Amino acid sequence: MKLLLVCCSALWVVVSSSRVSEPPPPPPPPACDSMLAFSSEVSSSSEGNGNIHRRSLSPWSWRSSTVTNRIPSTLWEAECSGVCSSPSTGQTDGHNLNSVPVYQNVLVLNRLGGGRCYTASYRSVAVGCTCVWAKSNHN
Repeated sequence: MKLLLVCCSALWVVVSSSRVSEPPPPPPPPACDSMLAFSSEVSSSSEGNGNIHRRSLSPWSWRSSTVTNRIPSTLWEAECSGVCSSPSTGQTDGHNLNSVPVYQNVLVLNRLGGGRCYTASYRSVAVGCTCVWAKSNHN
């Protein structure tokens, strides 16, 4: 029994010492407590929706804002035209309907100083426009 225990222990020592250990992960940049890896690839699930901003009953135009120390550096926001078209006639309906923006929260990274550290936050971005009934005293 002792011989079996000694053999098993010796085998474990040999196997353990012959394993190739994985290198430790690289340390985070100075003054950062973690690292973030991300892909810069953009996948678009809206292919085929070409010019939806002009075909909408509440059309809008696009306005870009660029901040160099932000990821993504450029955000595109919808600016509503202010008019709504009637679905039946295609004519503008300025009395009963209002064009309003639809917002989505977008995760952005803001660079701290000039280094490799970022803070993450959400920014509310207008991603399109829709028509709603005009407010009245009864709504």
